[in-house]
Amino acid sequence: MPKLLISDFDIGFENDKEPFLLPEKAFPLLEDVYIWRGRVKKRFGFNLFDHDQLLSRLRLSIGDCKTGVLITVVPGAVPIPSPGRQQFSIGNVILTSNNTTPGLHTLLTTDPLYTGTINNTTGAVNLAFPISLTPIYYYPGLPVMGLRTREDIPVNYEECIAFDPQFSYRRIPGAGWDVFGPLPPAAGSAVWTGTNSDFFWTVNYRATNAYNMNFYVVNGVVADNIRYFTQGGVNWTNLRPQLDVGATRYLETCKILIPFKDRLVALNTIEDESGNDRTYENRARWSQNGDPTIAATSWLDDTIGRGGYIDAPVSEAITSAQFVQNRLIVFFERSSWELVYTGNEILPFIWQQINTELGCESTFSEVNFDKGIVGIGNRGIHIASTNGVERIDVKIPDLHGQINNSNNGAQRVYGIRDFGRELVMWTYPLFGSNQIFPNKVLVFNYRNNTFAEFNDSFTCYGYYQKSSGLTWATLPFNSWLDWNVPWNNGISQAEYPLIITGNQQGWTFLFEETISNDYSLFVTNVTNVTYTITCPDHNLKNNDFILLDNMNDLTFTIDGIVYTNNYVYKITNVTQNTFDLNVPIGSVLTITGVYIGGGEVQKLNKLNFKTKNFALFQDEGKKTNLNDLHLLLTKTSEGEITLNMYQDFNFNEAILPLLGNSSIDTKYDPTDLFMVGQDKIWQEVKRGLLADSFQLEFTLSETQMRNLEIQGSDFELHAILMDVEPTGRLR
Repeated sequence: MPKLLISDFDIGFENDKEPFLLPEKAFPLLEDVYIWRGRVKKRFGFNLFDHDQLLSRLRLSIGDCKTGVLITVVPGAVPIPSPGRQQFSIGNVILTSNNTTPGLHTLLTTDPLYTGTINNTTGAVNLAFPISLTPIYYYPGLPVMGLRTREDIPVNYEECIAFDPQFSYRRIPGAGWDVFGPLPPAAGSAVWTGTNSDFFWTVNYRATNAYNMNFYVVNGVVADNIRYFTQGGVNWTNLRPQLDVGATRYLETCKILIPFKDRLVALNTIEDESGNDRTYENRARWSQNGDPTIAATSWLDDTIGRGGYIDAPVSEAITSAQFVQNRLIVFFERSSWELVYTGNEILPFIWQQINTELGCESTFSEVNFDKGIVGIGNRGIHIASTNGVERIDVKIPDLHGQINNSNNGAQRVYGIRDFGRELVMWTYPLFGSNQIFPNKVLVFNYRNNTFAEFNDSFTCYGYYQKSSGLTWATLPFNSWLDWNVPWNNGISQAEYPLIITGNQQGWTFLFEETISNDYSLFVTNVTNVTYTITCPDHNLKNNDFILLDNMNDLTFTIDGIVYTNNYVYKITNVTQNTFDLNVPIGSVLTITGVYIGGGEVQKLNKLNFKTKNFALFQDEGKKTNLNDLHLLLTKTSEGEITLNMYQDFNFNEAILPLLGNSSIDTKYDPTDLFMVGQDKIWQEVKRGLLADSFQLEFTLSETQMRNLEIQGSDFELHAILMDVEPTGRLR
């Protein structure tokens, strides 16, 4: 009988053809798994800093507990943006605002000795608490809009600076996030005025002296101008440079700032002309050689040797820019150009078009490589260099059309390169999901040019260097058997550049070698009778699975058993800010008590992937007789997977393998002493099948999702071995 071995997977997600026409190693569906070094591997998870929500969320210290009372006004805009999601912490005590209407409201509190009110209209806060030396933190609960790298004095160390629409933050080792610069509204502070789609572009470039480095920031908002923070400084400085000797024109801000040939170049500018702001979407404007911070002279375009500008001969907006070696590629909405250096002091730069049909609509989708720039454009996923721009998404040609254009969806596409895993990841909002923030991640393995998709909600990415590495005591795994990463892997080292990401509620996370997600959302209210959870902009969808924790003063009883956490709920009746809890059919949920805040939500990912539709002997006009198949799997301590089969071209109704049982163990049999020593195991699937064609689906059932040991286990598929033979005529 013929044997068909499928291994060394190197094609990944592909949907450019019908499933029966795909190659054997292609997958028309590949969710929450990806192709990595020849196997199908479960996606990696993310973790909180020190696995602590308060240390992982963006926050500002606004006082201390020395007097027992704090009466103040929260920093930032008033009325409070997005009211009903603000929180305060005093030690481990959390006070929560859960009322979205204007006026004065009482805060929920996890300790009755700590009380407070907040006025959504004026921003006034009144807190009362026991006297101590504990700092008081304010959590705006706004989306993370930037995780940018700031050059610091130590070699090989860069500081991560975080942004939300109003504030900038720096991380204090062991103490979480705090304001970067003075606390607003003090002199030298910064309060930004952008929206939840105005991301922050930053660049490290020289200061007054060439041996010092400034951290320049723009978000494209006129009121915020260009701001910079000096190396070793303590304050933000506003830069609104003069453009002519007569001081009738000023550079307000721009979309992109980028150093090029000893000048600071501003792309897609907004300029004040005699008191009127004008947007020059196709303009490149530059400073003088050297110091760009002299507002009166560094950017003058009517004085030779100072600044200047040139407009591209195209009526499109500049959207992004990156370097390929020493060449600056600039992306417009529907075309791509190079800003070419001439060496002429009168006109040091000119435009040169490199592609007339492939552009970019997402500023932060472009990811830099030495030989090209990979990004998501208006007509596909591309790689760009000075030799041209070409698409690399022939396997998934329609995916770029799934990006939601509503709610500034194109602006929300954000990419990053993961050097350790050799991946590029883009977060994006899925069309048809009716959600504002991204809820999908496209994963590109640039080592073997394969794609996959993760179901995650991130607003942006960045790089972060931890001050200490992993130890035996801090390994993020439930079992030693699940630790399958070499101990000398760079990710476990101190100061290794980890991927950091943030979400729509102001939480930040690290991608370490975990296989499950930490908690990532806060709860502001619970309606006991309807099992309704209020969780602002949660970005979850119907039938997702979640865990709840720290639901203080509430008792959850299912079928007479009280659960404080570790009970898996499926959610239904999802709206933008609420969802209902669901338990298995036949079970009864009762919620008693009054919610007092501090609750957290953890989303559980459900892997799901399908093989091609195998019509193995259709060229002979014959059916396929599948006698059995074997799966080579990485051994786990508690894992299982569900294997569904689809017969012929019926993709809606699965048939059960294993004579009625669709569950496949990835865990080993402890009574088999030889198997105990293996790191991989073959599992046989005994299922006689006679069909025109068949397709395999690997997923987790609802029962498996509700079992945390199974759901949290690793999964790796190394090979599929089929025992097949031709028989009968095709129907």
